[in-house]
Amino acid sequence: MYDLEKFEKSLVEEGIAEGTIHTYICHIKEYFDWLLGSGEVEFKRLYRQNILEWHNEKEDVWYSYLPDDSKSNKRKKIKRKRKRDLEDVICDFYSSMQSEHEDMEKKDYSIKSMFYEFMKHKSNEVGSGTIKRMMADWSRFYEPDQEFIAISVQNLTKINIDDFFNAILGKHNLKKKAFYNMCGILKQTLEYAVDAEYIEKNPYRVKINRKKFVSGSKKPSEKEVFQADEKERLLDEMERRLKNNPSNTAPLAVMLDFELGTRKGEILAICKSDIVGNRIHIHRQLVEEFDTSDLNQMKSKGFHVVDYTKSEDGDRWLPLTEKAQKLIKRVEMINEEYGHKYEDFLFVRDGRCLTPDAVDTQIKRGCEYIGIPVKTMHKIRKTYASTLLHNGVNLSIVKDMLGHADESTTLKHYIYNIEDSTETDNKVLNALDPQNDAKSDQSDQNIIPFAKIKRAENPVKSTLSAL
Repeated sequence: MYDLEKFEKSLVEEGIAEGTIHTYICHIKEYFDWLLGSGEVEFKRLYRQNILEWHNEKEDVWYSYLPDDSKSNKRKKIKRKRKRDLEDVICDFYSSMQSEHEDMEKKDYSIKSMFYEFMKHKSNEVGSGTIKRMMADWSRFYEPDQEFIAISVQNLTKINIDDFFNAILGKHNLKKKAFYNMCGILKQTLEYAVDAEYIEKNPYRVKINRKKFVSGSKKPSEKEVFQADEKERLLDEMERRLKNNPSNTAPLAVMLDFELGTRKGEILAICKSDIVGNRIHIHRQLVEEFDTSDLNQMKSKGFHVVDYTKSEDGDRWLPLTEKAQKLIKRVEMINEEYGHKYEDFLFVRDGRCLTPDAVDTQIKRGCEYIGIPVKTMHKIRKTYASTLLHNGVNLSIVKDMLGHADESTTLKHYIYNIEDSTETDNKVLNALDPQNDAKSDQSDQNIIPFAKIKRAENPVKSTLSAL
């Protein structure tokens, strides 16, 4: 709609009398009252009775003004030879405004349409990978409930949302994190609706039966990390695969990650210049880019390197073991021998960085070949973290090495038992051995006892007792 305050200001700047301006603005405002009641014929009749116009005797024309936001003074001058023609132009103008108003009222502001509008806006703020993940959750959880997503955001109630969320929990076995990721789609969509002034109040809330969450207990260690023997067998298999294809450095990326514990995208974005002495700077990652022009059919545009990690805490320096330094040297020698080069990156082939698929293939086929459960690069990262803690590294340091923001994430999701059942049993039995208890008792004798400190008397109580 037009900004009448700016239009009124432009009339003042033109030097038009205050009374005349007041009359004109009043007539325009009356138009809005007519929008909701009178039909077009009645509207034109009423407006002709109240139209404000001037006659220029010199030019022998009738003229008036209409709001126009495209003009610097927010209005445009119109003139006609006949008064009747001028009235028709003005009436037609405001009739078109009425049609626009009605179109806006009829526009579909359903949850679905608002979500797609929000996603177009969101794609300017976040990476296309995030958009793809959100679209996957939308297709999985929201699209099946056509009745819910057809509700107008203006009419959406808290009860509607409660019913939808509880229905989702009833249909899907979701852990707490997955559930709230799903909720975030509706939350952000409604926040956008408020910011874009489609609605005044946000009805979003989460009121559910939390007992429906799937237990967040950890998976067995043997499924989440490589046991010591599995690790050695896989490293031997990577050597075998490298020997069969000596120009492919992907097996070396798998081997190096046992020494660094980086995310898959981080290790593939390492540059030689990131290495300073016996330390390496992790501060970039390889990401996949998607075409977001069609949100329902997003296609990959390939991979490229970005100068940031998953989070701010991901920018970190890692110490390089002697084995890690040797592995890096082997990669450099292979690149030199076979002419692999792409800027300053370490893991390259055919003039570009190795893709995640290249290392995923190596580790998958390697696990299958040696007959162990197939595990991913992310399980190597968990193995790295668990190995550090197992060997006495402080949890806070482990958190820093992984690039986590807090220790709870590290402890809850990355720390597992890296020993097999036999080694674990032996440790437990040794800990419960009575001879070990005797040794503990003997060591307790060396503890220096401290004299008890007598508690000071309450002076008020003492005084009362003396009375």
